[in-house]
Amino acid sequence: MIRTQIYLPDEMHSQLQQIAQAKSTSMAQITRKFIEKGLKTSKDIDTSGKTVMRKLLNMNIKGGPKDLSTNLDHYLYGGPKKKR
Repeated sequence: MIRTQIYLPDEMHSQLQQIAQAKSTSMAQITRKFIEKGLKTSKDIDTSGKTVMRKLLNMNIKGGPKDLSTNLDHYLYGGPKKKR
C-alpha cells in the first residue's frame, strides 16, 4: 500500500469516525471502501470519446470551425488549441 494524506472537512471527518466506530474498524479501511465504490462507478463513465462522437454525428451539423480537424481535442475535450 501507498501512504496518502488528504484534507477532509470537519463534518466529513466526524462522519467517518462515527462509521468506523459503529463498524469496529479503522477510518482508513472505511475510506478505502468508499474510494473503491467510487472508482467502480467511475468505470461506467465513457472516457474514450465514443459517446461524444456519436452525439456529434447525430446532430447532423453543417459547417463548423474551419480548424476542426486540427483542433479536434480542443473542441471535444477542452484541450489547448493548436496553431496552424
